[in-house]
Amino acid sequence: MSAEDSVVSAGAQTAPHDERRRSQRVTLRVGVKLHVCIEGKPDLVQAFTADVNDHGALLIAPESFLPDERFILEHGQSRQRMGCRVTRKSQPTAGGFQVAVEFDQPVRGFWHIAFPPTDWKAGGA
Repeated sequence: MSAEDSVVSAGAQTAPHDERRRSQRVTLRVGVKLHVCIEGKPDLVQAFTADVNDHGALLIAPESFLPDERFILEHGQSRQRMGCRVTRKSQPTAGGFQVAVEFDQPVRGFWHIAFPPTDWKAGGA
């Protein structure tokens, strides 16, 4: 398991200084719709999030996507939409494919959650 994949039990991620993310990532499962274009035709792919942050998400999707592929991600509950691109090669997993996406621009509040403070640590006192 890489430092990128390590997640504190409550969901906050910690990583070495050179691997820190631009915004805090938390584990959150939210249904999303991916508005894609397959062979020139619009299509809709149902997926869900594994991790989210203000810059994008790690999705679990039924199909693989190529790096730099673009689509519109729609939040399943709020119906808010955001353009995004795939940041790396999709990885197969038991539930489909892990697809890392980055929003066209960071969006505070897109996931409708309060992220823990950056200095928060799991385990209490």
